[in-house]
Amino acid sequence: MENKTNLSIEQENIENTTENAKEETSENNTNEEEKTLNKEIHQNIEKTENLLQSLSTDDAIEFSKWTKDKSNLRYNGNMPTFPIYNNFIYWCNLGINIGSEQNKLRPVLIVKTDKNSTVCSIVPLTTQKLHDGYWYHIDLTQIDSTALVEQLRVVSKIRIEKPFRTKGKLTIISQEDWNKINQQLESLYRLKPLKNHK
Repeated sequence: MENKTNLSIEQENIENTTENAKEETSENNTNEEEKTLNKEIHQNIEKTENLLQSLSTDDAIEFSKWTKDKSNLRYNGNMPTFPIYNNFIYWCNLGINIGSEQNKLRPVLIVKTDKNSTVCSIVPLTTQKLHDGYWYHIDLTQIDSTALVEQLRVVSKIRIEKPFRTKGKLTIISQEDWNKINQQLESLYRLKPLKNHK
């Protein structure tokens, strides 16, 4: 009886030792993964910092600020609590982008979205009419803005900050502007005919 008891105790000790070893291995693996992750994050930030410091321009400062703000939007941002309607205008944080892409906080036209969707298709607007004559730039009749139809894009609704208001009311485009923008959207984004490549 005593041998059986000793055997049971010994077996229990072995099981506990094995379990502790597994936990320790798992903890070590987790620590190693965290070290690798932190190292990679640090390297990426350091490379970006070195590049921006080598430029020493206002644009580099703006870009570094946007990197911080975008991280905050990505990990701490919330979906808007107000409704987002098609054909209405909202303020949207487009951030700091590349080349001629529209940047910063600016009005945008909601081209397409759905109540249950987390994204929306938008056309950026200028803060003053351009009157530049380009066929894909539509000077709006309701507000002092030009719709940059060639810059249609899809953004997260987290980027939408607030409705654009005119005299306290939500701003919707006119039927005339709707017709012109739709015509340019179809011209710019309709697929070209398929060619026979045989």
